[in-house]
Amino acid sequence: MKLISLTLLMALMVSAAAYNDTLSGSQTAAPEAQGVALNLTASGELPGMSKVTLQRSGLNVTGGSFRMTVLPQNANASSSERGDLIGTVTGGTLTLSAEGTLASASAVQVTIQSGSGEFAAVTSGSGSITLSSNAENPSQLSGTLVLNF
Repeated sequence: MKLISLTLLMALMVSAAAYNDTLSGSQTAAPEAQGVALNLTASGELPGMSKVTLQRSGLNVTGGSFRMTVLPQNANASSSERGDLIGTVTGGTLTLSAEGTLASASAVQVTIQSGSGEFAAVTSGSGSITLSSNAENPSQLSGTLVLNF
């Protein structure tokens, strides 16, 4: 029984991997009612482009959507995408500037629900996003993305 349990544990550990990326981007120009829409570029282990919407109640994230198009390392204009990761946003905390734009986002939780292309076998996963605005250019955001699937 111990051998079976150890084998199962090792299989689960191998099948789930953590990916760490650095994010940069901005809030979209048109604010959404009671929400925030972001266009982000990821560099690191899963480079690509992400569109994230955050629904909110006050400064608490109450829902939203996540879509990341993963590109090859060192992609250029002729590169083909590796695939997409698609999911929902389930929580987090926001700080807004005096103008009502996003100043920071912390502990934004992402639930991965599906993938396409190279990630077609992905049916579940989790992650987190942390962002803050640039002191010299508050419209520019930077932060981190950690995904586990």
